[in-house]
Amino acid sequence: MNIAIMQPYLFPHIGYFQLMHACDEFLVYDDVAFIPRGYIHRNNVLLGGKAHRFTLSVPKASPNRLISELVFGPTPDSLLTTLHHAYAKAPYYAQVMPLLQAVFQNEDRRIGALCKYSFERVCDYLGLECRFLLTSELEHDRSLKAQDRLIEMSLMRGAEGYINSIGGRKLYQAAPFAANGITLSFLASQPSDYCQTPLDSRRSGRQAEFVAGLSIIDMLMWCSPGEVRDRLAEYQLLPEDLELLRAAGNVADTASMTGPLARDVSAHSVQGGLASCH
Repeated sequence: MNIAIMQPYLFPHIGYFQLMHACDEFLVYDDVAFIPRGYIHRNNVLLGGKAHRFTLSVPKASPNRLISELVFGPTPDSLLTTLHHAYAKAPYYAQVMPLLQAVFQNEDRRIGALCKYSFERVCDYLGLECRFLLTSELEHDRSLKAQDRLIEMSLMRGAEGYINSIGGRKLYQAAPFAANGITLSFLASQPSDYCQTPLDSRRSGRQAEFVAGLSIIDMLMWCSPGEVRDRLAEYQLLPEDLELLRAAGNVADTASMTGPLARDVSAHSVQGGLASCH
């Protein structure tokens, strides 16, 4: 069984959901300190051809408090109005907007619980199977630090593999995981671009330049569930010690990889250009 353990984020980018695609169980790491300037309570959507920040308030937010001790404030009507203006002409607005409303208006405002609920709703919509648990509800040794705590939780859940986003490659080492019978690997996301142009603009020959790095909300609005699932598989799982993750580019040569960690990655365009619209 593969496991990922990550802090809760509000409708994060696709790389977060690729971790869910790659693992069997996803632990929402909510009994650690809140990061006020992070993306736990905010993200970006596409509005007027540009990235637009949306935020949910977190009363009494402080880096001295655990995420599990904090709640989201009420969702302002203006946020849902912004999402309507941003995506009313997107092809999957009618299917996705009710999902967003259900999450943003959910009565359980605990940060970890609401983010976990959003992950479950998105995965249900996409037909993606993954189990979600809050670490605040698991019995484990909270006096442990950094990777030692992750290893303990992985062992408690019976994991044989631990997967982290490639951004954590300098934080964790393979040897302590291997000593406990766990394979450490990192996910390098390589999602292809997609069309962000409304149907009426496509018919008139206009096409918007692709804006990368947005919340999963954007991809859900513009792509069918099948198209999103295809992009969820566009990544490589890299062993921690694979020649220091090909230090030059931090991405492995798939031809040199064998076994279950090797993934075929479809050809992808360079982000920032014009994605193909049909």
